[in-house]
Amino acid sequence: MKQKLAATILIAITLALPMPAGARFYDPSDILTDAELFDSNALSRTAIQRFLESKGSVLQSVTATVNGVPKLVSEMIYEIGKQYGISQKFLLTKLQQEQGLIDKKTATEKQLDWATGYSCFGGRCNDKYRGIYNQLDAAADTQRIYAERTYFDYAVGRATKTKDGYTVTPANQATANLYIYTPYQGSLVGIGGNFFFSRVWNQYFTERVYPDGTLLKDSATGEYWKIEQNKRRKFATNAIYLADYTPEQAITVSSQQISYYQASDPLTLTNNAVVTAEGSGIMYLLSNGLKQRLVGGSALASLGYHLADTTPVAPTVVSKAMLDALPEGEPITETSVYPKGILMKSDGSEIFYVKDGVRHQLLDDAVWQENFNRIQPTYVSQSTLSSFPPGDPVVLAEGSLVTSQDGTFYVISNGKKKRIASIDIATRMYGPSVVAMVPQASDATLNLTAIGDPIEYIDDTVQDPFNYVSYAERTGAGIQSQSSTPVVQPTYLTLYDTIGIPDSMIAGSTASVTVKFRNRGSATWALGKVFLKLIDENSSTSSFLANNRVPLSADAAPHSLAEFTFEIKAPLAGGRTKEWFIIEYTDASGNIVEMPGGLVGKDLSVVSGVSAQIIKHTIPVAVRNKWTPISITLEIKNTSTDQVWTSQRAAISLQAQDGTKSPFYDRNDWIDTDIVGVPVNKRTIKPGETGIVKFTLDPRRVSPGTYTLAFSMELRDAEKDVYLNGRQTWERMIRVDR
Repeated sequence: MKQKLAATILIAITLALPMPAGARFYDPSDILTDAELFDSNALSRTAIQRFLESKGSVLQSVTATVNGVPKLVSEMIYEIGKQYGISQKFLLTKLQQEQGLIDKKTATEKQLDWATGYSCFGGRCNDKYRGIYNQLDAAADTQRIYAERTYFDYAVGRATKTKDGYTVTPANQATANLYIYTPYQGSLVGIGGNFFFSRVWNQYFTERVYPDGTLLKDSATGEYWKIEQNKRRKFATNAIYLADYTPEQAITVSSQQISYYQASDPLTLTNNAVVTAEGSGIMYLLSNGLKQRLVGGSALASLGYHLADTTPVAPTVVSKAMLDALPEGEPITETSVYPKGILMKSDGSEIFYVKDGVRHQLLDDAVWQENFNRIQPTYVSQSTLSSFPPGDPVVLAEGSLVTSQDGTFYVISNGKKKRIASIDIATRMYGPSVVAMVPQASDATLNLTAIGDPIEYIDDTVQDPFNYVSYAERTGAGIQSQSSTPVVQPTYLTLYDTIGIPDSMIAGSTASVTVKFRNRGSATWALGKVFLKLIDENSSTSSFLANNRVPLSADAAPHSLAEFTFEIKAPLAGGRTKEWFIIEYTDASGNIVEMPGGLVGKDLSVVSGVSAQIIKHTIPVAVRNKWTPISITLEIKNTSTDQVWTSQRAAISLQAQDGTKSPFYDRNDWIDTDIVGVPVNKRTIKPGETGIVKFTLDPRRVSPGTYTLAFSMELRDAEKDVYLNGRQTWERMIRVDR
């Protein structure tokens, strides 16, 4: 059966990729290519001007005097790009990333003066680079400097930690340049740094115009490719491609268009292939993005294999890493029902996709065409069809191109429907013959898929006329000079800076938290107007903070850090919670709304059930290696919710930091080479009670230096590890002197 990946693959992608609502797949190590950054012929003056006018941008009419000659922004961008060998698309993206000037209808003088954010850091700017022309000139000039010098922190192939705590390894010089200019990765759950650059770039300017899920055919070689995670994966053979797709489903493009995508591993398997991992006897069916384990010797029978055949089934051997990366689906046994999936219909017009014994309705012909290439369904009786329990309707597959009932084009990618801004853009992407045959999807089908970022690609085919007339040659009537400052409302924009919060907390314990966000807008954050809100994932409240909206403690001027300090209390139930930290502000209408960029998530662990708190100890800071063994006392409180300790089986262990035997082992005192002792004051220690452990440390023959004492605890009778002070190990430093 030839079919695209159906509903299940979208579920698999959602589980595998932590994407923000609406964003294209974001690879922080490969944001744009060198060819894109250093293409000084990317846009003409006319193309830039038309684009700014189509967006209603303030930049369409802003001018500055350059060497005594007045110029439009579109002319500056074009000429500076040509002068430094830098893409005009890159400069436009910087204007949007730093000040939002593509979208703004009006702008302040300050926003225009520091349009690309060059030489501004920590709230201070170098006046040498003031003015929109100087900003564009410096932004372009530095790109060549970054590429020619080797002393910067970010370089191709070098792993470097960004200012917001991520480790990135640039795949090319263009991406390295972005981090040298703006050393923030940005967040997949918010807007900021190079993540924001990526969103702007992919919405308007990228040469990698085909989103994830698109099938491509090289017009020169005839090879088939698939776009996944913004990379190109070649089908190892045309036969592998044709096993799941038809030739018409691939968009024919040039080799150059394909080359913009970084190459990834080839596609060597068809859908519904039977595989096994290297060195393993377990077989799996790879179906619609999931791995389904074959259980029992007769499981192959449900896949259509005849067990009496003389030729044994030879599964394809794949790497364990590849299998581990796939989500697990329903196991397959000899009683499994249609594990490969099948289209069915009865007397009605409805078509259903039956897989693993569940029927999923195709709500319209668009799903039938895009997901299944209009393969004729198998006819069954109504009673047979009704015997399969109903599941969710089939969503449009990755790479599907459809129109809505009002004629709007959408492409499905990363589990989102992305609106294509015009039929002109759709035609430039897919060609007129494909656009003419695009199926119409019902609102019911489209509503099954969440909304993604729109596709509004600039028309880079527009060239300047032969007799182009510059702004300086015109009268300039109605053109706004940068010196005339339009009046606008102050803007609210932020970027996450730091969160000081424990990764793990004991159930019911409290902790002081400090959260900092940078004010990246033009508005001053005033007391009583800006708040930090905490919520648990999939909830409107927080299990760590009853009153979950924290007010700002002091005014925060533009470019400064706003600090929120407060206390949280861990819930009594243990587990891991995704906690969201959200900046909100009161708008001009008095409504409390979320601030752009003011969203970041953090995983918090709550330890309960079996835990302890070391409330007192006598471990010295330093010892001499000539001393006799030193007596140590630990007082350990049972903070478990319901676990009683049996003292003789509550073992306290001590090892070196790397897990080897501690150099302070005292064979005359310790129970063995790891266990220093057990509580000696009670037969049992109930929750809330304290146990006392006594042992010695022997510093003799230990070389001078600083050592880590790594303590852990285990309830040997209950076969449970005990969290000490919220962690698996409790560590102390001790210095040994002569």
